[in-house]
Amino acid sequence: MPKYCIFDTETTGLFLFKDPDTGAPIPADDPRQPRLAHFSAILINDDLEEEDEIDLYVKPDGWEMPAEAGGVNGLTTRLLGENGTPIDVVLDTYVGIVQRGYVVVAFNAQFDCKMMRGELRRAGRPDLFDQTPNICVMRAAMALGVKKGGGGGGFPKLTDCAAHLGLVIDEAHSAKGDTRATLALFRHLHAVGALPEARVHLAKVPPTAPTSVDPLPATAIPESF
Repeated sequence: MPKYCIFDTETTGLFLFKDPDTGAPIPADDPRQPRLAHFSAILINDDLEEEDEIDLYVKPDGWEMPAEAGGVNGLTTRLLGENGTPIDVVLDTYVGIVQRGYVVVAFNAQFDCKMMRGELRRAGRPDLFDQTPNICVMRAAMALGVKKGGGGGGFPKLTDCAAHLGLVIDEAHSAKGDTRATLALFRHLHAVGALPEARVHLAKVPPTAPTSVDPLPATAIPESF
């Protein structure tokens, strides 16, 4: 059984996926993309027992926490400056987790993994895309019938999943609180046999992929962006 890293990030905003003028995809490390402000993780061994808990604010280095994002995650530039860890130390921690063979698990893992790829690239490091099999418990929860609150379409929020499954979220919208809630969702999915296999998520199949796998259209944007 694999080891797992349940993690969550808080950031300065949401990703831009396409240039509003050209329609071209925007890479994760583009200057317009958000920055990592808070990294939280819980390490689970192959018996699903907690090994360690990590909670790191990120010290701003040429960026600030916008008021709109701070209103959601409770973070400010001053708080991060006084309590933050240099980004290189945060990245060392994350890289060590991946290199030790942990499967990373997040709620909307595609967002959080992309967030870490962007910071790794900005630091001039390999982004570890191919070496980071991951599980998205948000998408897995949808297979259990969890729907977006209010009856609208699209992906459910972590609070929707918690309400549907009777889970409790303490300190919602903080990286530490959301990591704990994601762990509870992970444990539920595992208990009911609904935890998907970890994989590297590609938006289209590489040329070397088996022909039995149906590729997405050639115009699809690789998730590795």
